[in-house]
Amino acid sequence: MDRGISSDKRKSSRKSKNYGINTSVSDLISFIDQRKVDFYARKDKTIYHHDFRAIITDVLEKDLKHPLPSEVVSDFIYEYRKISRGYAKLHHPKIIEVLAALSEKYTLSIASYTQSSFTQPELEELGIAKYFSYFVFSSDIGFRKESTEFYKKCLEIVGKEPSDCVMVGDNYKEDVLIPSQLGINTIWLKNPGADLSATEAKAVVNFEEFERLLEVVGEVLRIN
Repeated sequence: MDRGISSDKRKSSRKSKNYGINTSVSDLISFIDQRKVDFYARKDKTIYHHDFRAIITDVLEKDLKHPLPSEVVSDFIYEYRKISRGYAKLHHPKIIEVLAALSEKYTLSIASYTQSSFTQPELEELGIAKYFSYFVFSSDIGFRKESTEFYKKCLEIVGKEPSDCVMVGDNYKEDVLIPSQLGINTIWLKNPGADLSATEAKAVVNFEEFERLLEVVGEVLRIN
């Protein structure tokens, strides 16, 4: 599942923490950008995805000679994510209600093209991480969602056959077209204004009707 969360543009009111890093923001960004260039050298960017936490750890240790423990690096990333992007928020008022109902009947997994270093704490902060049994982030497994390798790894992690799974998401290519190639059932969460035929999706749910998801997942699995 990959939908329903975005950043609230209100800035965090928390004061930034002092991590003892003695460098300018511009130099830090320059080091990070170079590490990304190094990572993607000879790699297909449509398949692979970098781990921002690993890159920051590398920069701190090798470029700035200021190594920090992994958990501190994660806190550093999340702190500045909130300062720059604001707080995460839920898009639909019944997301928690629907997730709670789904988790009682099915094993739920997050499958997302994002960085775990800030998405995992955002899920915790929103109070919805508890409904999921597995968290598959592209940064952790090294593959982008537009690659079938991403979904092959997802299936491996959850230990299920494609026909036993349902991918739910609003990105038609990444959440419908790609997993469908592996035989994974798909439900497209259609945003207002989206204009696609959605022929590859097993079902379509308008985002305004998110509360229908439990019913539709059951129908898709029964048909399959």
